[in-house]
Amino acid sequence: MVHTGDTICITLPIRNAFEPEYIPIRIAYEDDYLLIIDKAAGLLMHPTSAQRQGTLANAVAYYYNTTNQYRGYHPVHRLDKNTSGLCLIAKEPHIQSLFDKQKLLYRRVYWAIVTGYFPASLATINMPIAREPASIIKRHVDNDGKPAQSYMTRLAMNETYSLLQIFLATGRTHQIRVHCSALGYPLIGDDLYGGTQDKISRQALHACAMELIHPITHKHLFITAPLPPDMQSLLIQARWEHLLRPLSQFT
Repeated sequence: MVHTGDTICITLPIRNAFEPEYIPIRIAYEDDYLLIIDKAAGLLMHPTSAQRQGTLANAVAYYYNTTNQYRGYHPVHRLDKNTSGLCLIAKEPHIQSLFDKQKLLYRRVYWAIVTGYFPASLATINMPIAREPASIIKRHVDNDGKPAQSYMTRLAMNETYSLLQIFLATGRTHQIRVHCSALGYPLIGDDLYGGTQDKISRQALHACAMELIHPITHKHLFITAPLPPDMQSLLIQARWEHLLRPLSQFT
């Protein structure tokens, strides 16, 4: 029994189950509680039964070892393997849970390059998403699926492709990819959802900015990540170089 005046000591052991592996990572922000990484396309978030190495989790485990940090790997959200951009990692499990318990401000914005001339300057998409019965990977719009809401702003367009800035109100698997495909404007390079890879070899999707209230310090953070070279090249080809400036705020 616990009584008034007792002193209780708790030791929380850190068990990092991921094998450290040297993989270069770009750190966009770090403190004692959070690690925000600008993930490269082609990097899985964590090992699977088929792939035990070569993931972001392995890279972070190596980084912790080289910086003498006894920390864990607790992603607050996940990106698809071939989506690039900002990933928020909590260094302790209770830090991860605070984002849900405290209902903190936490917003992510993506840039996507979609096929064709996107007709709307602004669009709010409410389309439920479910897993396709015949696939463990692919999703589709389904009235019986989970609610999914995306807010889209068209930044530039031509007859070949359009650049969208997308804010997610929900975080369903493949949400942006499914919504864009359902609208008839699949992401360039996204061959799973109808895009072609003649201009880029992966879906042209990048998590470019993140805004949050720190769960411990309660400071306001706004973190950005520049477009990777493959997406930059598409903007340069379209003469949209003026858009390659760092975001200073969400628009």
